[in-house]
Amino acid sequence: MSAHVPQIWVADLARALDAVGADPVRQYRVARMLGFGHGSPPPGPRPDPAIGPPAHVPQAEDAPLLPPARLPGEAAVPPEPPPPHVDPGRYEGRPRPAGLPVLEPVDYDAPDPTDWAAVPVLDQVTDRHLTARPPLEPLLTERSSTAILNAALTTLVRDDGEPDIDALVEAFARGIPLTRLPRAPRPTLRFGVQVLVDRGDGMQPYRRDQQELARRITGLVGAELTQIRYFADAPNRGTGPASPRTWQPYRPPSPGTRVLVVSDLGVGGPVLHPRRASVAEWYQVFHEIVRAGCTVLALVPYPVTRVPAELTPLLSALTWDRTTTVSTVAALVGRRR
Repeated sequence: MSAHVPQIWVADLARALDAVGADPVRQYRVARMLGFGHGSPPPGPRPDPAIGPPAHVPQAEDAPLLPPARLPGEAAVPPEPPPPHVDPGRYEGRPRPAGLPVLEPVDYDAPDPTDWAAVPVLDQVTDRHLTARPPLEPLLTERSSTAILNAALTTLVRDDGEPDIDALVEAFARGIPLTRLPRAPRPTLRFGVQVLVDRGDGMQPYRRDQQELARRITGLVGAELTQIRYFADAPNRGTGPASPRTWQPYRPPSPGTRVLVVSDLGVGGPVLHPRRASVAEWYQVFHEIVRAGCTVLALVPYPVTRVPAELTPLLSALTWDRTTTVSTVAALVGRRR
């Protein structure tokens, strides 16, 4: 650990200047020795025509530049090396190194800070600035949102695709007679989709994302196969395609329809949310959908680890975020088929 080295303060300079008297040359030298003299030396006395030129007064340039005085116990500071000499004709006639940009002086007329008319000002705030909304950045990435929704909403229909060659070979090898041609499963959207959009307080920050999601799903599946139903906090309190005044008790769609629930499932929103849906309410809704022969996929704007464990046997939960990929959705939905 190095010893403490005292420093020279402005008060030390004031005491030293008071000690040397009113001689400006001596004061300048003392200031230089203490590390404070960085200006030009004081001017000499003016000649009096009646007396003649004054005697030579020693100037600061005549005095040798002494290093600042070292205090007891302070290590000596080595002198700075002189700058290297560069021959101006060294690079004359030689090609300039390639790839190195050459800076050129640029004229810039800075505005006069006292001239308020020349200082740029902001535009006047109008109603357009107060009502304009920033552009929407969807929670699903723009380039893969269609593929993600397609993987999430398709239903796998068995014995409806191309002939299953592996099943045919195995049946022939075992000598099993075939009464029908085995076919591979095929994903399809022909059963349609029902989208349950939560308009409760917990989903208030995602209003524009919900509208964009409903628009994309309708364009992907088709308006005749897409049912958009809105609710607040829990579907069993009433759902409908329009105003809450027209909402009716919820009923599951026809068998085989994929049900997409866009909600926080009661885990988000204000802490003192008086209408927060309970786990029992959501369990009743999902149990009714599964009993009707439909599959449920919940799109939640939180990590799926926050979904209540009592609901996970009845649905597939997917995080509504820009980190969601097509492979993640395909693996999740494939396990529930």
